[in-house]
Formats: sequence, C-alpha cells, structure tokens
Amino acid sequence: MGRIATVIVVVLAAAFAGAAQAQEIRCQSRNYQYQFCSSAGEVINAWLVTQESRASCIRGRTWGWQSGGVWVSNGCSGRFRVETARPQPPWSGGDRLVCESRGFRHEFCAVPQRVFQVVLVRQLSNSPCQLGSTWGWRDDGVWVDRGCSAEFRVQTRFSPAPPVRPGQTFCASRGFRYAFCDTGPIRDAQLMVQQSQAPCVRGRSWGTTSNGIWVDNGCAATFRVTPRW
Repeated sequence: MGRIATVIVVVLAAAFAGAAQAQEIRCQSRNYQYQFCSSAGEVINAWLVTQESRASCIRGRTWGWQSGGVWVSNGCSGRFRVETARPQPPWSGGDRLVCESRGFRHEFCAVPQRVFQVVLVRQLSNSPCQLGSTWGWRDDGVWVDRGCSAEFRVQTRFSPAPPVRPGQTFCASRGFRYAFCDTGPIRDAQLMVQQSQAPCVRGRSWGTTSNGIWVDNGCAATFRVTPRW
C-alpha cells in the first residue's frame, strides 16, 4: 500500500560517548502525498543520504524530521541518515491505546497530546505487527496497516499553548498538517515568536485571511494581530 513506511535500520556509529546512535531510513512520497516513516528511537537530527526521486528533496519543504521519524512530501523519495537517542530501559508509565487495521486498511489513531514514545504491549491480530512496516507513530498518534491490531503504551509530552497577551494569538500546524485559527476580522498579522523547529515563512507555511491565520508544514508560532476596525 502507498502509505507503508519502509524502514531499513542500519547501525552506523555511536556518537557523543554512547549518547546517540545512527540508522538509515528509506522514505517515499508516493503519488506526491505526505508520508511519515518511523524511526527506531527518538530522532535528534537527520540528513539526506541519497535522493531516489526525480522530484527534489529540500529539507524543510519536501522532507524533514520529527521526534519519531522522517517525513517526505511532493514526490521526494530517498534514503536518510537519522541520529537517534540511545533507547532507554522500558518505562512503565503512559496511557494504553488499542489501534486496529480493519480490512487490512491503513488506520490512524489520534492522541490528544504530543506523543513522546510508543511501545507495543500486546499484539491482538494474527497479522504481524512490525515497527516501521505495519505500525508506527508520529507526534499526534499511532498508525497501523495490513491487518496489524495491537495494544500500545503511549507516553506523551504535554505541550500546552503558551500564554499570549491581548492582541496576540497562538496557531500551530500539528502533524505538519494545515490548520486555521479564527481570530475575527483582521487587517494583518505579524509573527512574534516561532515555537516550532519547522520554519515559519510567510506565504509558504503561514499567512492570513480576512478573519484568521493559517499555518502549514509544521509551523507553530505566536502572532500579533491587527484588527480590521
């Protein structure tokens, strides 16, 4: 299926006195659609090793990374070197979540808070559940595919919206998806503080309409709003 994330893990090196390790991930944007490919560990940094598509792979525009893996879009396909934090001993906290691939279809199970780590606790299906192939996770939830159904332990990192002053608003593109924040009639808006790793570029990853602010591609920021009246 087009949404299957193929992950090839190759231990390349240990860095920072054993604090980090590297792996290689192959990620493909099929039919020019957004694709997220999970990593085996929390991502610290990532680099494009080999571009395999005719469509260009530009960091921050057609590919990038989050804590759980690498994302691609607009036809970018390639192999990426991913530096991850060394796995910690299994943890006992977190919330339980059951996610099922019914009819062998891709299924996404959203989590209301930002996901920090996910562990498969118990497989419920006859079909295998393999990380990066038939299940994975990203900042906003867990996905399953090809018949995988399982119970997962989800550890979240609560990230409330920062306090804003009168005349300001916070708007975030979660999961690198488009979001619109209704502000009421406005004349313009200015970016005050960027709170995301993904860049906030006016006209590309954020902008205004007559009654609000839109963000995309992972941009999250606080904006100063100029009312229309």
